[in-house]
Formats: sequence, structure tokens, C-alpha cells
Amino acid sequence: MFCKTVWNGLHILPDGYIRLCSIGQNTDPKLDMQRCRDKDGNVMHILTHSVQEIMNSDKHREVRLLNVNNPDKWSPHCDCCENREKVIEFDRTHKNKSRRMYLMNIEDNDVVSESTYQENKIDSQGNIDWMPSSLDIRFGNLCNQKCVMCNPVYSNLWYDEHFEFYGNLKFGQGSKITVTKNTDTGKWINPPELQWFEDPRWWPKFEEMMPHLKHIYITGGEPMVTPAHDIMLDKLIEHGYAKNIWLEYDTNCSAVNDKIAKRWFHFKKVHIRGSMDSIKDQYEIIRYPGNWNKFQTNVGKLKQYEKESNGSIKLLALTSCFQMTTMYSIIESEEWCKSIGVEFHIRFLEGPRMHSVTSLSDAEKISLIEYYKRYLKTSKKANMIIKHLENHIGPNYGSPREVTRFIQFMNYLDTTRNTDWKNKFPEVCSLVEKYNPTDVIAINNPGSGGHMQ
Repeated sequence: MFCKTVWNGLHILPDGYIRLCSIGQNTDPKLDMQRCRDKDGNVMHILTHSVQEIMNSDKHREVRLLNVNNPDKWSPHCDCCENREKVIEFDRTHKNKSRRMYLMNIEDNDVVSESTYQENKIDSQGNIDWMPSSLDIRFGNLCNQKCVMCNPVYSNLWYDEHFEFYGNLKFGQGSKITVTKNTDTGKWINPPELQWFEDPRWWPKFEEMMPHLKHIYITGGEPMVTPAHDIMLDKLIEHGYAKNIWLEYDTNCSAVNDKIAKRWFHFKKVHIRGSMDSIKDQYEIIRYPGNWNKFQTNVGKLKQYEKESNGSIKLLALTSCFQMTTMYSIIESEEWCKSIGVEFHIRFLEGPRMHSVTSLSDAEKISLIEYYKRYLKTSKKANMIIKHLENHIGPNYGSPREVTRFIQFMNYLDTTRNTDWKNKFPEVCSLVEKYNPTDVIAINNPGSGGHMQ
């Protein structure tokens, strides 16, 4: 299946390493999904390889050749979009379409598009000779929230709890990152791996790409609190390229402000998705230490920017990850978004597995299916969730160990954050107790959480 990411895109992870796609999460070790490699097998990094070399990584070339030789076949690297398109029955007009389909709405690259990619655009090895028109970037892990399903790779606020719970100071995929504390201040020292964009080699590479860019996807960390994000926008405005570029964000909406909005008015389009996950008390536990009232206020700001820009700045949707903590709150979140006139999108969390609903037993999934069947006539998301659950029933999915890990983890967070997840998520707790009776003690004893091996 043709995807612009494979042909026109470059994706930079928070540590500066390169991955084929921002949402690819296939954990099969044979796929080596989290790292692109050069022709000698070396792991690629934005500071060690040229842009052209990165565009011809092993993963890019492999999937391009598959696109050309088997145009209707999905690569295992693309299972996230494949699963989403099955759930929405391959409807390109669906509001909650796959990322592959979303990118089809961006203007065609001058060199290659869905209609032209088979016209001898690559050589026999899958190489191309053009620059990326789409940049997918994360400037490190600076963030002001530490969501329950996140980790230190994407939020620096996670250091204390992650290291205490797991019992080590290393994290990340591929080469592990080690974090240390300043012995004088007691504060964590942000590792150089997550500050790659401060290296003098970075901005010349970005300036090399600027004339060719038509789309930039920015998330984090939290992009609105990252100085490098502002520098990037200023460079694009200063050099006159902003008017050609479609900005796309996933943001927690906590740091929306007029200074950033003034920059947005220079760009062709700005699409913003606000990460919400749930509402009210549940929002504040999942997206800790987020404040629900502040979130609502900033959603109002984004809607105002949309009016002032005549739609060039657009709050595209508020989003929720369908996961353990949200498995009973999607309908409530959908109704709240409907009440304020904003689209509501869902994503299906695949990892960490302890937070994924796919780790539940078949009996638990069937119980959820029956729950969402009640809302088929009133909810746009109920059918998507039912199909997702049906597609993940069978011996290859459920994991009691991961469910137990989830319980212990949430219990542990209660002790560090002074929260009370089992009272704020009673339906989740009830379902887990019903099908995992041996874990009732763990649920009722928040102090029983501990290091996971």
C-alpha cells in the first residue's frame, strides 16, 4: 500500500535516531522497527547521516519496493494503519482515518504521488534522489505532563517514578539512555542524546530541507514548551517558506499561547489535535499533573484562533487513546466533544502492553464488546472499538501478566501522586477484578506495587 511517509517523509525520534514511521509499533524483533539502518547496517541518526542517506534507509527501500512490486500488499511495518483501515472499512472520507489516509490530503510532492509512484521513480534497490517534502520531528522529551501510559523517552518528568518502579536508570529502545542527577542540586541532568538539536550540525541540515518541505508534523515531549520548536518556526518564517507549509501537531494543549499563535498565521495551514484521553477527574489522573479547567480554557483559545484565521488554523480534533484507563470513558469523552462542537478522534494504544486493551482476556474483550453495542446508534466510535476488539480475540493477544502489571503500576502511581485510580475508574477496576480474582488483593492494596522484572 502506497504511503507518502515511505516515499517523501523523514521521521526523527526524540533521541535523534531515525524510524520509518511515527506510528509504526510492530514489536517483531526481526523487523528492527525502531531503527533505520544504512547499507552497511549502521543505525542511522540525524547527526551522523546525510538527509539523502536517511531517505534511502533499509526500511524506506524495502517498503518502496513492496509498494511497486505488490501495490495492494501491506508491509508488516505498516500494521498500525492496516488495522485502522480495517476498523473503518477502508473509508478515506472517515473522520477518524488512518495516518496513511490523512497524509494523502497533503499536496502531492512534485516528484512522486499515489498516482505516479510506479512510473520508474526508484532504482532497482529502491533508492530515490529527492529531498523529503514531509518532516516528522520530536525535539527531545521536554514535557510538562507525565501521562500514565508514557515513559521517559517522551517525557522528562517521568524520571523519578520510572526509575523507582523499574529499579534502574536506563531507558529507551536500541542504545539505552542513562540519566544521572546533579550531586549539588539533586536535579536530573537531561542526557545529551535527548538534546541532539542543540548540536551545530542540526540546523544546517534543517535549512537544507526547508525549500522542499510542504508538511511538518510536530509532537513531543510537548512541542509548545520546547524552545527548538519556536526556533524552527522562526527560521521558516524568516526565509519565506512558511507560506508553503502545512503544520500538524499533537499537543496536550497545556501551553497554548498567543506568541506561538502569531507565528501560526504565517503558515499555509495549521492542524492541531489536542490530547485529552478522558474528562474531568479521569483526565487529571491519566494526564497528570494536567488541569482539566486549564485544558478547557486552552481549547477555547484554539477555537478562537480558528475564527481569527478563517480556518487556516484549525483544531482538527480532540483525541483519546483507547487503552486500559479509557476503555469505559470513550462515550463520555465523545459526548463532551460533541457538546462544544469539536471533532473527537480515537487511537488504539498498542504499547506498552500493560496499558493495551489487547492484553485483556477474551472474556473481558467480549464484555467490552457487549458494552459498546449499546451505543452503536448514538456513537461514531462504538463500531470502531467493537471491530478493534474483535480483531484482537484469540490466543495470540491476551496476557494476564500484563494486566497484573497494569494494576501494580497504577497502585504504585497512587502512592507517588496521591491519586486514587480504583475509585476514579470503578468500571475498569470491576472488570479486572471479575476476570482476575487473584489480583483483587493488589487492587485493594496500593502499596503492593513494586519493581517489574
